[in-house]
Amino acid sequence: MSSDWRIEVVDSTNFVGTYSSIAIDSSDNPHVSYYDETNGDLKYARWNGTAWSIETVDTGGDGFVGWWTSIALDRNDNPHISYRDETNQTLKYARWDGSAWSLETVDLTGHTGEWTSMALDSNDNPHISYFDRGNNDLKYAWWNGTTWNIETVDSLGYVGLHSSIAVDYVNHPHISYNDGSNGDMRYAKWNGTAWSFEVVDSADWVGLYTSIALDADGNPHVSYHDMTNRDLKYAKWTGSTWITQTVDFTDDVGEFTSIALDSNGFPRISYVKWTNQDLKYAEWNGTGWSLEIVDSSGWPGIYSTSIDLDSNDDPHISYIDFDAFNGDLKYATKAELAPPEPEEVSVSLDINPNTLNLKSKGRWITAYLSAENASVHDINVSTILLQDALAPERWDYQDDVLMLKFNRQELIAILEVGESVEIKLGGKWKDGTAFEAFDYIRVINPGKK
Repeated sequence: MSSDWRIEVVDSTNFVGTYSSIAIDSSDNPHVSYYDETNGDLKYARWNGTAWSIETVDTGGDGFVGWWTSIALDRNDNPHISYRDETNQTLKYARWDGSAWSLETVDLTGHTGEWTSMALDSNDNPHISYFDRGNNDLKYAWWNGTTWNIETVDSLGYVGLHSSIAVDYVNHPHISYNDGSNGDMRYAKWNGTAWSFEVVDSADWVGLYTSIALDADGNPHVSYHDMTNRDLKYAKWTGSTWITQTVDFTDDVGEFTSIALDSNGFPRISYVKWTNQDLKYAEWNGTGWSLEIVDSSGWPGIYSTSIDLDSNDDPHISYIDFDAFNGDLKYATKAELAPPEPEEVSVSLDINPNTLNLKSKGRWITAYLSAENASVHDINVSTILLQDALAPERWDYQDDVLMLKFNRQELIAILEVGESVEIKLGGKWKDGTAFEAFDYIRVINPGKK
């Protein structure tokens, strides 16, 4: 099976697919939230195992809703989506409860809700980081089970653009974001009583398009863009210090990053190479980075890319293909296609004669074996037994039928009289798969009462 990228158009109804976000469910099926720019709506697509199911979640009346979407799935694989209502400049939240969508406005104070990012905690409660442009602050909202709690996390200058959030195993939020006043990549963590802050990278102008993920120890890994050098960068906390790396420096790369960690805690990153208008993918293999172009048709990945991994660590990426003033929601994956279900093989047995006289002195019983959806030439004849006891003494092929000769006297010795006696023939195919076939014959013993 091929491990090449499989790419498909999910939604091509006019201009769709900006601000997409992807999550993989427990059956390894993708769910994607995104913005329909033509109609100004929040949309949602999911793969149901055989086809894409697409629906409009929020129309916003005559307004524009669905900017900066972020999706997460709860324990029942139900989607939760944070997004911005651009018309009213508010933060909104949508949740599917298993039968219907519920929509609510989370924060309506001023010009807020940009660059939303959402994660669910162990109770399936949403936590959202976002930018309040009215005050130039990083804000944070979380649902405690009964109400929304909203707070300003960082207000020191022009902060909070390009935020990304993750929640650890004790339900504490971690947020990466850009400090626009100083051009730094910053990180905020709630320790249970207060927020702690760190400058992760201050090398010139860095920290745009951040994306954060936590490893099994709760340590953060962040992908982001170095605007000064036009590079893709990556930072991770080892437990005692931050390590930063330049992942890709091949001429104007690293915008619209998204990160996910595999089962080894190794990072996988989707991002855009602006110069050639390519969607790219970076993977750490334990000793180095491997880089690939995923899609180079049109102008893929502009406005956002989003990555998630399935249970086999295969990547799934959602993005927009902006081409000739059309926008399609596209999806790329390296997941191996499931092998086709094998056709059911049916083996038929015909025993000759149909009536067997126990006093007969003939030499052979003949078995004719045929197969549906398979060739009898693929049977390992040396494995064949009649009645689990007798091997064929001779055999030959008659077109698509295997003809087998068994010693009549040896078979008579193990049969009982009856009007419908079951004859079983068993064996194996050359690949080792076992099979059985049955026929019923009449067995007589003349003169015996």
